[in-house]
Amino acid sequence: MASELKLTPRLDTAEAPRLRAKLQESQTTDVVIDAGDVELLGGQCLELLLAARSLWSKAGQTLTLANVSQQLEDDLQRFGLTPADLECGGQP
Repeated sequence: MASELKLTPRLDTAEAPRLRAKLQESQTTDVVIDAGDVELLGGQCLELLLAARSLWSKAGQTLTLANVSQQLEDDLQRFGLTPADLECGGQP
């Protein structure tokens, strides 16, 4: 069963250590990331989410986004990404 990780509204530099800790806690399981409340995505948190995708993919685990806010989609687009770029389907 996948664990759920709910993202905070502001994924900025101040939130990066907390996001890192949350991701580390869930590292050995499939994870569904609830992104419905995200109002801002900063570079450091984006780097953590991309690193998580890589780690989960290498481990053969699933990392998916749910309830993606429009603002998160817009912020990802500014970085040249889509929500799918943060997901992996569990195939190593």
